[in-house]
Amino acid sequence: MHRWFSDNPDKARAERFFLLYSPVWIVAVAFVMLSGVMSSWGDAAYMVFAVLVAAPLVLVPALTWRDAETAQLRPMHERYWFKFNLWIAIYVFAGSYVGSHYFFDVLGMRYAFPTAWNLDAALVGRDSGDVPLFLYVLTQCYFVTYHVILVVLLRRYRTGSFGQTVLGRALTPLALLVIAYGVAYGETFFMASEALSDYFWYLDRERMLSLGSLFYATYFVVSTPLVYGVDERAEEAGAWSLGRVTLSALAASMLMFYVLDLWAMVFGPILEG
Repeated sequence: MHRWFSDNPDKARAERFFLLYSPVWIVAVAFVMLSGVMSSWGDAAYMVFAVLVAAPLVLVPALTWRDAETAQLRPMHERYWFKFNLWIAIYVFAGSYVGSHYFFDVLGMRYAFPTAWNLDAALVGRDSGDVPLFLYVLTQCYFVTYHVILVVLLRRYRTGSFGQTVLGRALTPLALLVIAYGVAYGETFFMASEALSDYFWYLDRERMLSLGSLFYATYFVVSTPLVYGVDERAEEAGAWSLGRVTLSALAASMLMFYVLDLWAMVFGPILEG
C-alpha cells in the first residue's frame, strides 16, 4: 500500500512536524531578506537570527514530545527527530565547508553578506569567496525541509503500484533524480532572484537554473537514499545508533565531494558568457 509517511510512528510524527514548521522559517527568512532589515546587521545579529529560526527544529520535540504509553520524555538519542537533525547537521557542515567552493568555482555563486565570522576549507577551491558562519545554522532549516520532502516523495514512489514493479524499481534512481532536480531548481529560482541580489547571486542565473540545478541535485541524489533508511521500518524503530547515523552522514558527505569533483573535471564551470 502506498505511503507518504513512515510506518514508524516516531519518524512519521517528526516528518509531519518538520513539514509544518517549514512555512514558518521560510516566512521569517523571506521577511528579513526582502524587507532589507538584514542590511544593518553584523555577525552577532546574523547568528542570533539563524539560531532562533533553527532552534524549534530541536526545542519543540525535545521539550514537548512525550511517549504515548508512559507520558514521559524519552531520551533524545533514541528519537528519530534527533537522529535526523544530527544527520542533516553533519551533511550541512560538509556541504558548507567544502561544497560551497564548488558552487563558487563551478556555478559562479557569490555571497555579499558583510560578515567577519566565516568558515570554509583552506585548500579547496580557487575562488576567494567566504562562507558566513551563520549560514551553517540557517542551512539546517533548508536541508531539513528539503530532505523530508525528498524522503516523503521517494517513499510514495517506492510504495506505489508502479514503484513496486520490476520496471518501477529499475527506474527508482531516475525518479530520485527528477525529484532532486525539482528541489534544486526550486531553491535556485526563488533564492537567486533580483530581490535578493544584495546578498546572494549567480554570475549566470539562467544557466544555473537549467544546468546548474542538475549539479546541485547531485547533493540530494547522494544524500536521500542514505538518510531515507534511518529508523524507516516500524519493526526497527530506534534501531539506528548515533554512531551509525554519524557514519551514514559522513559517507554521504564524502560521496558528495567525489561527485562534485567529478562534475568539475568532466563539465567544468558554469560561468557568465
